[in-house]
Amino acid sequence: MKKHYNTQFFYGILGLVLLAGILLYPKQSANGIWIGLISCGKQIIPSLFPFFVISNLIIASPLVNWLGIAAIPFTKFALKIPGQKSATALLISWIGGFAVSANIISQLYEKKQISRRDALLLLVCGVTSGPAFVINAVGIFMLNSMPLGVCLICAMICANVCTALLFRIFMEVFKSKADESYVDSSDLQQNSIAPAGNELIIALKKAIDSTITVCGFVMFFRFICNMIASVAPFSDLSFFSIAALLEVTAGCTAASLLKGNMAVIACCVSLSIQSLSVLLQVKALLHPELSILPLILTRPIHLCFSLAFLKIFVHWIPGTLSAVNTLVPTVISTTRTAPDVAAVLFFLCCVVLYRVKKQEK
Repeated sequence: MKKHYNTQFFYGILGLVLLAGILLYPKQSANGIWIGLISCGKQIIPSLFPFFVISNLIIASPLVNWLGIAAIPFTKFALKIPGQKSATALLISWIGGFAVSANIISQLYEKKQISRRDALLLLVCGVTSGPAFVINAVGIFMLNSMPLGVCLICAMICANVCTALLFRIFMEVFKSKADESYVDSSDLQQNSIAPAGNELIIALKKAIDSTITVCGFVMFFRFICNMIASVAPFSDLSFFSIAALLEVTAGCTAASLLKGNMAVIACCVSLSIQSLSVLLQVKALLHPELSILPLILTRPIHLCFSLAFLKIFVHWIPGTLSAVNTLVPTVISTTRTAPDVAAVLFFLCCVVLYRVKKQEK
């Protein structure tokens, strides 16, 4: 009872602090919400919503038994997860990202097609940022290098695999008989399949709910990041540390402003720890009976693996770091104006200078 009271007291203090921040920094707070909304419109919704719909449709289809056939040897023999649906769930998780991973794992567990032990293993192995975000947003737009984006996503997936293998060994050492039960999906097929014709409606409804949940968390944490940046002048490295802990997109953006190879390393750190925002999004999308604690406890191990694999992949692809080394804090784009437009602008500047000089006299 006392613990519950302390938690409520903490959230009350947090609410008062946020209220004070809004009153003291209204413009910065509004800009933070606006930046988060732009991020949702340009990155989150286009990359996540289609995958939410696709994953929901695949889970309700018999294709779920066959689409992940390439990953069956890994899930069956390395992770020791029986059934074919888990392999499809893992591949879709790597393609769609952390939110899709939590969504699809929860659905399989809710339909009793995977056990709790299997769901936690898939969660540790599947939660990562999607290739669309890592390659396009982080690699091309933030680091100015698509090969670096490819190196980052490969490092993340390899780190997921190694971390999941270690976690499976840990679970076997401290295994519980209560979590070893596995129910074959064929036995529950009649109960788990929705009425014919409703699959698309259900898939769209779940996709809309999941997308709104993710966007809400993104806007809230971008608002907090922007408000923190307004309180005191932080250095680039200090602000990166705060942003990376709060929100992964803000962390990668702050990392890209660092100099030299530090920008790539910082992006890798931000993508690996996944931030408080991502962990809360996974918790919100995850089935209530599944704990997020294994995912949190394995992130430091994942970080070590991701940095090691990044170093290997960067050396495999020559010239990937040259693009980052030539970056400057401010990128100035140059364009050539048409001669007639340049002449008009020059004339207007002359008029303005003449009027200013005349007023001074």
